[in-house]
Amino acid sequence: MKHDKKNNQIRKTIWKMPFLVDELFKDEDWKKYEATDLAKKVPSEEMKLLVQTAIEDQEERRDRKVLLKYKTIRYLRYTAAAAVLFFFSFHFISWWTKDELLPSVRKVAVVAKPTALKDTSWTVIENKHRQSVLLDLPDGSHVRLFGQSHIRYVKDFTENARDIELVGRAYFDVASDPKRPFSVLAAGTKTTALGTSFTISTKSRTQVFTVALHTGKVLVSSLKNSFKQVFLNGPGQKLRVDRLGLTQVDRPVKDVIAKTSDLASADLLNLKNTPMPAVLRALETTFKHHIHIGDQNIAEIHYTGEIDVRKDNLKDILTTICLINELRYIVNEDGSYTLYKQENTITEHLNN
Repeated sequence: MKHDKKNNQIRKTIWKMPFLVDELFKDEDWKKYEATDLAKKVPSEEMKLLVQTAIEDQEERRDRKVLLKYKTIRYLRYTAAAAVLFFFSFHFISWWTKDELLPSVRKVAVVAKPTALKDTSWTVIENKHRQSVLLDLPDGSHVRLFGQSHIRYVKDFTENARDIELVGRAYFDVASDPKRPFSVLAAGTKTTALGTSFTISTKSRTQVFTVALHTGKVLVSSLKNSFKQVFLNGPGQKLRVDRLGLTQVDRPVKDVIAKTSDLASADLLNLKNTPMPAVLRALETTFKHHIHIGDQNIAEIHYTGEIDVRKDNLKDILTTICLINELRYIVNEDGSYTLYKQENTITEHLNN
């Protein structure tokens, strides 16, 4: 054991200090050595070279292991630092830009709007009262806006179209302009006319949309393709659209003139070529107000349309009749009404 331990110590010493080989075993000594058990002499320089090569190889392997370990640790440190930096940079950028995101989107939307020569701002009119109001549009058309309803349109309209958005109920008397169709968008529908008069309502509980044609012609289409286009071409025709997109067109019976007694007892009046005196007498009986004819030629007018005496008040009904027939009415001191021919324009205030 002692001999082995001593030999190990000698090996370690030689391993650490290879120059000892030259000092302990010089060339002269190797040359003088005579080995009886060996067939060949032991070359001194070759042995020294082998020992030195083995030592250098061992040191080189050890250095490579240390260098690889150092590079691995450094790579892991850099990777962790980069991950932490990316995490905090991402959250910092998100926090910095979150308040600027929405304004930038709005700015793009504003820039994307087409430039027009006319004023493209929107006009919004809302009638919060129970009574209807008469409005004049920029193109010369007129709107009777009923209570709890509102309209919206581009100021002065555009060069190619006259579009109005409606929520509620309104009567439209359209000025003729073949180059610019007049369209009303309401409850997912689009009603287009060139020069006509009609009433649109979106306030019914059972129907999403109704349009009643008074004069002229209109084309009604669905903005969501829920029903096919409907063409109304006769006074008194009425289109009803329910919530499922099902349509129903009511057409007045031809050549039928309602009697005064029948009008007085009905709640929903579908009139076709009914003399104006008969219509006014029915309204007098229903609403308990006298209605006088100021001009005798008014008696020659025959009225076609639908009157719902359960939902409409007397002033709104008279306003619709006057707008369609170019009449006007005044309220007398005793509460009665008198109808006159509209001598000037329809823009006169019909609801005194």
